Amino acid sequence: MVDKLPEHTVSRYEQELEQLRSMILRMFGMVENQLTQTLVVLRDRKIDTAYEIALHDIEIDAYEKMVSAFSIQILALRSPMAIDLREIVSAFKVCVDLERIGDLIAGMCRRIVQIKTINESIPLSGLLTMGRQVQENLRQVVIAITTQDQKLMLHLWNADDIVDDLYLSVFTELTNLMEKDSQYIWVCSHLLFMVKNLERIGDHITNIIESYYYVFTGDTLPYQRVGPIDVIEDTIES
Repeated sequence: MVDKLPEHTVSRYEQELEQLRSMILRMFGMVENQLTQTLVVLRDRKIDTAYEIALHDIEIDAYEKMVSAFSIQILALRSPMAIDLREIVSAFKVCVDLERIGDLIAGMCRRIVQIKTINESIPLSGLLTMGRQVQENLRQVVIAITTQDQKLMLHLWNADDIVDDLYLSVFTELTNLMEKDSQYIWVCSHLLFMVKNLERIGDHITNIIESYYYVFTGDTLPYQRVGPIDVIEDTIES
């Protein structure tokens, strides 16, 4: 018969798991705040503040390393099993996805800095709508994780189709504008990169959902979605 762990050891282990969860949630908050500030910059066309937002990515990168190191420490010292093991291993993947989201948002901000000014004649409503959808999906993922709501996870996983549809719409709008008047090519080319970054953030959100669905169920999601985004050749690199 395997001896039980001392009560104080179990208590400490539970505290470590809770700390890991809190760290992941904090990282969610960091990237959501970064995205919110970026969308405000675009909405108000206050280009001069974008550089400061991009610098937040340094903090996110450092925090990702901290979460990874803490996860390794728990694995090494506690030998977790079952759902605990899945949660800790998934923390590696999730913090990398969140760090990558931070990179993509910082990339958007650097594009804004390069643009310097966005003329009022260039429509941003589609891009902002897409940004708000991505932002809402990110917020809802936190709710799904903290409540372990598997139905909400599935809903949000499928909701990435909305992001893909918005991407196609904004992509078409901007390319049509570029074809109509060459004076828009410089700004719209940067906006196209930014829209692509939002689409990729949506993909990272689905990765996170897949990770947590596995944590709570022990199963992978049942099928792979093939959305309308696949009809566009991926020629835009961030």
